[in-house]
Amino acid sequence: MNGFIIYRSRYGATRQYAAWLSAELQIPAIPQEQATPEIIADAGFLILGSSIYIGKLLMRKWLKQHAAQLQKKRLFIFLVTATKKDKRDKLRSYVQQNVPACFEDNCRYYFFPGKIIYDQLSLADKLKVRIGKWIASLRNKQLDISDFNDVNPSHISGLVNDVQLLCAAASPAADLHHAG
Repeated sequence: MNGFIIYRSRYGATRQYAAWLSAELQIPAIPQEQATPEIIADAGFLILGSSIYIGKLLMRKWLKQHAAQLQKKRLFIFLVTATKKDKRDKLRSYVQQNVPACFEDNCRYYFFPGKIIYDQLSLADKLKVRIGKWIASLRNKQLDISDFNDVNPSHISGLVNDVQLLCAAASPAADLHHAG
């Protein structure tokens, strides 16, 4: 079963995960802007990766534009975020607010930790971080804006295993095994 990885990255974490997935699964990783309707049509499955930027998926508009074609595919979506894994309601809200509901039956979601290196942010993003910290302080909350980088290839193992299971189940050898 052939697949493709289509991703959109802002500061490189999503691109790095896409590269690791590509190497592990031996399938191409394509930036979102290079993904054509023909690529989507040719895929047996798609892995879609997007950074989350201020609560929104960078791929959000692209997902909606291609929803009719994507809802016919087996999808694996990985979201790269600074939100901690124990904040499950927040993570679920990213999906509910950004991913078309028509993907519900053909999609699995994975949340990968990202990174923030303050000195690498654009001037506009640095300002947004500072404003976010200020707003949090007005609400008597703390917003940690210290640098972190938790981008690590070990985070992709669950997604890799799920894709490998899908491909094994779709292989001709699996069909022969089930027929006998």
